[in-house]
Amino acid sequence: MLFRVFCCFWLGLLSANPAIAQTDESDPFFAFGVDTLGARVDPVLRGAITAMEAGDYLSAVVELREIAARDTAANLQALRLMASAYRRMEDYVQSVSICEQISQIDSLGASSEVALGFLHSELGDFDSAEQHYLIALQRDPDQILAYQGLGWLLLQRGRLEQALDMVTETTERAPTYAPNYLLMGRVLTAQGFFEDAVVAYDRAFALRGDLREHYGILRQELLRRHGLSR
Repeated sequence: MLFRVFCCFWLGLLSANPAIAQTDESDPFFAFGVDTLGARVDPVLRGAITAMEAGDYLSAVVELREIAARDTAANLQALRLMASAYRRMEDYVQSVSICEQISQIDSLGASSEVALGFLHSELGDFDSAEQHYLIALQRDPDQILAYQGLGWLLLQRGRLEQALDMVTETTERAPTYAPNYLLMGRVLTAQGFFEDAVVAYDRAFALRGDLREHYGILRQELLRRHGLSR
């Protein structure tokens, strides 16, 4: 199944996805998730969090809406969790609406703009996605996920040199951020630098071995198609 997905979407889905390796901090909604709240969680949110942890996102949304409407102190946390719950349900339109509210409240934060960039990409509105990623970088020039999201978006749009610039920006700020080398490999492949792409994938897998299970096929296909010996 994975090989079929790879063959069908080699130049499409993989390059379009700005969060190709969404695990933990690689997920643009990680900052909104229950794992980041820790001891700071407002007690009124515990019921909704329990529902989310059980996968009952609809119940969580209903409760979070009530909390956001009545409890000013917990409003921002409730909205962040609600945006994450809608995203988990793949209701991207609703998630966009909530993230826009978050961005207005937290006008200096970058995480909501990164999330909006991701959501607009999923909805196929690439111009809006690009703008939100750029706003995120204006708010926080060290926002790695904004560089990554923008890099995948630029790759899909065929702006390969600009996509590679995003790789470079990430490398300078976070040289051990493994998903960046997946993006590097895809850009180098699109540019025809196949051996360099293999090196980039090897770097990603060396930094995070779990990535090989899902994305090792990219490296294997390069070796097979182009007769590389690595």
